Amino acid sequence: MNGYAGYLLRINLANRKITREHLNPKTAQMFLGGSGYAAKILWDELEPKIDPLGRGNKFIIATGPLVGTLCPGTDSWVACFKSPLTNCWGESRSGGGFGPELKRAGYDFVVLEDSSDEPVYIWIRDGEVEIREAKHLWGKTIPEVEGELRKEGDSEARIALIGPAGENLVRFASVMSNGRAAGRCGGGAVLGSKKVKAIMVQGHGGVSVAKPEAFLATISEVEKIQLKLEVCGTTQGCFGAGTMSFTGSFDAAGAIPTKYGASNCWDGKGDEFYKQLRDKYLVGSGSCEGCTMSCTKYTKVKEGKWRTPLTHGPEYESITCFGHLMLNDNVEAIIHASHLCDIYGMDTISCASAIAFAMECYEKGWINKKDTDGLELTWGNMDSVKILIENIAKRKGFGNVLGEGTKRVAEKIGGEAPNIALHVKGLDIPAHDPRGHYAGKAWHVQYATANRGGCHIHPQEPTLVMSARYSKDLGIRFSEGSELKENEFPLAATDPLTLEGKVKVVLWTQNYGDAQESIGACKFHNYATAAFNPETYAKITSYATGINITPSELMKIGERVFNLERCFNVREGIRRKDDSIPKRLCLVPTFGPFSQDSRRATSKEELDAMLDEYYQARGWGKETGIPSEQKLRELGLGNVAEGLAKYIEEI
Repeated sequence: MNGYAGYLLRINLANRKITREHLNPKTAQMFLGGSGYAAKILWDELEPKIDPLGRGNKFIIATGPLVGTLCPGTDSWVACFKSPLTNCWGESRSGGGFGPELKRAGYDFVVLEDSSDEPVYIWIRDGEVEIREAKHLWGKTIPEVEGELRKEGDSEARIALIGPAGENLVRFASVMSNGRAAGRCGGGAVLGSKKVKAIMVQGHGGVSVAKPEAFLATISEVEKIQLKLEVCGTTQGCFGAGTMSFTGSFDAAGAIPTKYGASNCWDGKGDEFYKQLRDKYLVGSGSCEGCTMSCTKYTKVKEGKWRTPLTHGPEYESITCFGHLMLNDNVEAIIHASHLCDIYGMDTISCASAIAFAMECYEKGWINKKDTDGLELTWGNMDSVKILIENIAKRKGFGNVLGEGTKRVAEKIGGEAPNIALHVKGLDIPAHDPRGHYAGKAWHVQYATANRGGCHIHPQEPTLVMSARYSKDLGIRFSEGSELKENEFPLAATDPLTLEGKVKVVLWTQNYGDAQESIGACKFHNYATAAFNPETYAKITSYATGINITPSELMKIGERVFNLERCFNVREGIRRKDDSIPKRLCLVPTFGPFSQDSRRATSKEELDAMLDEYYQARGWGKETGIPSEQKLRELGLGNVAEGLAKYIEEI
């Protein structure tokens, strides 16, 4: 199979049975790979309502057909599972070389089943697989384990692993790989429940493409475009300056939740954060395998209270969540907090959000020092934050409470607490405020309907369509006409504070984003304008696989994947009532330059109107949010429609 290694590795951790299976060509053609192929496996093989931390859950490592080729931005792997944080669809992407290495070792997918009774790690080398004892690694941090494993294996091997947070089943524990995080949804806890400390991979094979000359010619064109671009003051594409460079513009645009969402900006702090990081703490750059953009940034705090060794990031989300969200303006403390999350293996967004939520509850008097083990949770108190990060990872005291995630913490506190918690389906909202200038109210639709909960980047950011910098090169046009084509949007959609056009924006980006995840592409490459769009990806994927895919067919694959993931969620009990938005993000900011602007508010009626429009456009039931049989059959998911209908009848 061109573009594929051609095999799926299945490991039963209870009986230690290791099976090598051929990929299903029909499934590959329908879903291509990545999260799409993984969604089909989980739909077919998982029993509904299982405990995500029980033996019945499965953990899938998935790659796409472009991973391991010379196409830039395809150093990807995706972890897919039922999330212990949200109890619905869970997935998280990472780079760092692990995905291409897995394919070079002979596998497109790894499916981990059941659970081991003792800690283990998995060693994969050129098709050979071993399950090795890992008692000596249990309890150790990410850097400690990486050092030990490189002594036991090969220094060039790639490793995906968990830290103490995953071992202790923190519901937002991440899976780390070469400093990168598959951070969201709690995949680290799923691996911890299975007693898997790490997966170590080394391969010396390659990935063949169907039409190498055409493939390489197209890749060459893409690289020339990317390397000549000057965006954000660099000729390395938009991410040459790193995601930290966005903090200033997003703050000025009112797009960063501040003081746990009470406002949407913080007096220019974003620009201050970036300048300090760039001028005082930034020590180097890096990139994923075969990538034209050096988006990875390394920082270091050389001395003092927040002394931190060379570390990845912090990225935009980590900066603003440990900064704006909890009113902390100490950049050194932000670097240190992000580093602690990385070495313990925790999602920085959910960790910071849980702590900021606790600060809000502390201020309101809903919790006190007795609840917090004597910690003073005043805004910006980073001494307490440092202790809490460590206690969350170790499930110690109040940290054990926060390790359950914001939704469960709010339910435990009770009263008004659930009404201010910033999450959708249990996944904490990231640092993109819907009251800002960029995508504005499109975020309401995206957060409410994203399959993994309150998420900005999976499947894709609505900002991509609404920004003139990117939309033109994506083949998107804005028009005042009434008859709009697939890639045409109402002109009013460019106004972030109107309702018009926002649903179509989100539909397009969700379908496009899931198509990218299925081929194994990094979303950030869309921000290197002109280089990648549906037409380019369809062409490259066709040359790689030999499957003739048009841009429309690629978008249809994305739509198919999105609907299948929604069906997975429906089977877990998700309905329209769960497609909600935190009330606080629908209100006018309580302070800051936008606090007098009534257009920043969004009423329940407006939200309902956008959701009605969304469900109708998707072909889902308006009252239920369930994909219709007609829509599923149109997408080639007739067997899914039958299984879903049978399940709904039974309940």
